[in-house]
Amino acid sequence: MVPFAGLLAALEGIPDPRRRQGRRYPLAPLLLFSVLAVLAGATSYRGILTFIGVHRERLNAVFGARFRRAPAVNTLRGLFLALDPAELEAVFREHARALADRTPTSGPRVIALDGKT
Repeated sequence: MVPFAGLLAALEGIPDPRRRQGRRYPLAPLLLFSVLAVLAGATSYRGILTFIGVHRERLNAVFGARFRRAPAVNTLRGLFLALDPAELEAVFREHARALADRTPTSGPRVIALDGKT
């Protein structure tokens, strides 16, 4: 089983707000790699792109992407500004619901949190 394959499949449902010409990076893998970067501690566009650049070969191999290099900062910023936040939220909520449905229902449901915030 490929980790985060379900999230990648869910992200495939988001319409791409970019024009057809110049789409060098497919939307779903770019969004997934951005999520993974944030989970790994990235707090800026540069951090996300650094994560993608460092782990590009592994990410390509695991998720079947074909990124030849990390995108430019403007590419990422423009994409995030053009995305519809409601569509992105709906996809995350549906993915979380699917994960919750796969857990056993016996006993109380618990969410483990770690950290100070």
